[in-house]
Amino acid sequence: MKNLYSTKLISHSTGFIIPLGILFILFGITSIILSSIDLYYSRSILSFPIKISTSINVTDTKNSTNSTNIINSTYITNTLLKRIFIPNAFSEQSIWPTLGKGIWCGLFFLVVGIFSLIVHREKTLISIRILSLLAFISLFISFFLFLSSITVFQRYIVEGRFNSYKRTSYEQKEVVVNALLLVCGVLSFIISLVLAIGTLIAGNFCQQQSDDFEDIDYFNQQQQQQQQQPPAYSTQPYYG
Repeated sequence: MKNLYSTKLISHSTGFIIPLGILFILFGITSIILSSIDLYYSRSILSFPIKISTSINVTDTKNSTNSTNIINSTYITNTLLKRIFIPNAFSEQSIWPTLGKGIWCGLFFLVVGIFSLIVHREKTLISIRILSLLAFISLFISFFLFLSSITVFQRYIVEGRFNSYKRTSYEQKEVVVNALLLVCGVLSFIISLVLAIGTLIAGNFCQQQSDDFEDIDYFNQQQQQQQQQPPAYSTQPYYG
């Protein structure tokens, strides 16, 4: 039984891991920065104070005017609350929580990128197989980043606000940030797929499977040859 911890990869090159690892690191840093910007603007918008001042006069002649002012101020308050809180609540009530998605997705991309550079230095069979597992996990992480970025555009499509002049400055920044996160998700998915296929080949997964099939064919041929040979009959001893 071969030692997977000390087996060096000689038959397959691992040079393709270096550029993929560097791209993973770049996408990880970019996703963390973009998601941090999104969280910063989201926090500043949610902490915006709403001040409502109403004055009630004692005279009966102005009761109708005061009630109208109270109704108008209530309407304005509800409009502001809907504009501020509903978009964020919609994003957080989706299938998965999407707040800060680029941060933890970016951290995982950083781990994969740094480990890829370590694998290229070590060039052991066990390290390349662990990297293959991380590449397959990165496929699902990238797909989640892609889907969670689409939900932001889905909200504006449902509300019918396609053009930029129908959105506020914060909403416009949210669209730009999530568009960049969507691009990062798509590109990281492609890189994860390439890394997964490359590590499968370099990790001798396909070679091991072909060796198993060759052993099975050899065993079947030996069985057929033994069945085709006639049985050897032993001669009776002659006593003269």
